[in-house]
Amino acid sequence: MKVKYFWLLIIILFISVPVFARERVVDNAGLLSAEEKTYLTELADHIASAYNFDLVIVTERNISDVSPEDFADEFFDNNGYGFGAARDGSLFLQVTGSREYFFSTSGRGVRLINNAALGKMEADTVKHLRANNPFEACIAFLQNHETFLGLEANGRRYNAIHRWNIVILVVTWLLVFVISFIIVNVWKKEMNTALHKTQADTYVIPGSLNINVKTESLVGSNVVKIRRQTQTSSSSGGGIRTSSSGKRGKGGRY
Repeated sequence: MKVKYFWLLIIILFISVPVFARERVVDNAGLLSAEEKTYLTELADHIASAYNFDLVIVTERNISDVSPEDFADEFFDNNGYGFGAARDGSLFLQVTGSREYFFSTSGRGVRLINNAALGKMEADTVKHLRANNPFEACIAFLQNHETFLGLEANGRRYNAIHRWNIVILVVTWLLVFVISFIIVNVWKKEMNTALHKTQADTYVIPGSLNINVKTESLVGSNVVKIRRQTQTSSSSGGGIRTSSSGKRGKGGRY
């Protein structure tokens, strides 16, 4: 009986090893140093272990004619990422050749990364891609997920209030300042009973002021109109997409 349980334990461990040994940071484009890759791997492993949610980072130089959406979804599925039957997890793809990116969410990640969360994660990550700092972009991807998963663990969801809380706080303080300023000025006017004179007749000596009035006439005018040139930005973001397999994500160019 003990031998039976021993071999059963060995089989379970053998099945589980590929899941935990699977590489979560796949830097095929060679953008990260060894130290950076180690740091990102440890951070991804920590978040995945704490919240039972898989996080994957993939960089590629070129993906041929495959769309970033399809490549990200297939990479996640074909390499066995995701926890549980629903394959809970998220993947961040960066393609350096076409300067494209894509975020793919699976299972629980579809509900976790709502529109507000996806918008914040995209903004925080893509700004580093445009600055040619892939390491910081990957950190932003992981840290955002840690925030979202932490909220989920407390029965909450990330929303617009979380995203714009600093802006809301600043606007609130400005409104308080403006209202206070108006109230103080009203009080000052009520306390000032002196009447202001609107005419200077009292202070003018009769016959001492002589004003000569001169007028000028406009003969003609010449107006030159120059057409303003508009500039277009090379960066663009795509809309939120849901694949046939139920995955949800968003991407674009940086």
